[in-house]
Amino acid sequence: MLVTSFLAWIDRAAPKERAEATDLLARAYLNRTLGEETPEAAEAALTLVLDDPAKSVRRALACALADHWQAPRHIVLALAADQPEVGAPLLARSPVLQEADLIDLAAHAEPKALLAMALRPIVTERSAHAIVMRAERESCLALVRNPHAQIGDGDLLAIAMQFGKDGKLRDALLERHHVPPAVRHQLMIALNDSLQSFAGEGGFLAADKNRRMVEEALLLGTISIATQARHHLPQFVRYLREQQKLTPGLLLRSVLGGDIALLTEALADLTGMTSGRVAGLMRGRSDATLLALFRRAGLPSFLEQPLIAAVRAAQELGAPQADGGLSLSVVRAAQSACLSMEGGEEVRLLALLRRYEAEAARVQSRRLAEDLRVQAQSDFPQHRLTGERTHQLAVLGADDEVIDLAEKAVNPAEPALAAPAKDEIPDLRTVINEWQRERDSRLRAVFERPADPANGSAPFPEWDIRRNVA
Repeated sequence: MLVTSFLAWIDRAAPKERAEATDLLARAYLNRTLGEETPEAAEAALTLVLDDPAKSVRRALACALADHWQAPRHIVLALAADQPEVGAPLLARSPVLQEADLIDLAAHAEPKALLAMALRPIVTERSAHAIVMRAERESCLALVRNPHAQIGDGDLLAIAMQFGKDGKLRDALLERHHVPPAVRHQLMIALNDSLQSFAGEGGFLAADKNRRMVEEALLLGTISIATQARHHLPQFVRYLREQQKLTPGLLLRSVLGGDIALLTEALADLTGMTSGRVAGLMRGRSDATLLALFRRAGLPSFLEQPLIAAVRAAQELGAPQADGGLSLSVVRAAQSACLSMEGGEEVRLLALLRRYEAEAARVQSRRLAEDLRVQAQSDFPQHRLTGERTHQLAVLGADDEVIDLAEKAVNPAEPALAAPAKDEIPDLRTVINEWQRERDSRLRAVFERPADPANGSAPFPEWDIRRNVA
């Protein structure tokens, strides 16, 4: 007579005893150990618990039913819609709650209830979408950290756009097994914005220099993401176009690295042609075809000839730069095509290409220096020269004078020399005064020079003065 005793006693018991009795009755119902009483009677008694004023009693019922398929559906739904402290166990674990139930509950659930839904062992893509649409930080973080949550690419992008500046959420997104290129790009933009604000507001960099560094970092990062997203490149290009990030400067910068894949997909997206058709036209040797393709895509006219030259140089190059760097030969080809052009935009483009050329030359020189250093280290594994060896190197090939470098060789037993004093940066007034003194000395040297008899009465022609003073 468990059910009868429960109903006769429940009104007079304290909350703690009512919670214990509710748990006992619920487990007896689930295990079918009710004796002579029917499951319907036990279910009716448990339904009365939904109106209990004590949250501890209703939570005890929710915990007892949380893991069981046999739990009464109407009781589970009522407890799931209760306060988060009551419904959280069911929202997080109950197999009775299906996708439609969770979507309906997520539309009006409190943040703690959303958090419980995000922690479920399996979260379907549509359930995850319902959670993401609420834009609650804690539930989105739990959802992203849940390895069994099926989150669509659009929802991942929405989380990145909403919480990209949150370090924990950014790290959690990057740790997922699948991160779309658009999400990586959005997280990169958020991180760049944070760094730009930090550097600018902190006074570490001037505003113009800070803006240029950020723009170049974004270009390089976007190209790096596109290089890694070969199978998702059309979707990434569409995202860039929708976000107004598919700029002519980005396309030019990608080609200057020797890679025309991003340009190919961008032209296909802008012209409405297939990627294969655009790739076939670009492989052709007709510059007029490329010119017509660029104009149909709406690229600026001043960029047409340099871009054609860069594409041809990149095609001859073969493999692009693995690290997204610039190719010196491609940059110089674009620069040569830009020299014959006139106009304001062309001048700015030429200045940009000259800067890219200097950057590519520096990178190439550094790579050569690194290769030479590695080779030198392999050829001479002993880094420290002994006194005897230093003397041999000094006298090698010396016929007239022998410089005894052995006396200058570093002795490991000797104490290290004191560190040189730190250079002090002179102020602007000191630099100007030194320059004026140097200029005056050069002028005196020019005007006090004796006249040249062969040159008549012109001891210091104008071009000579300019050369010495400049």
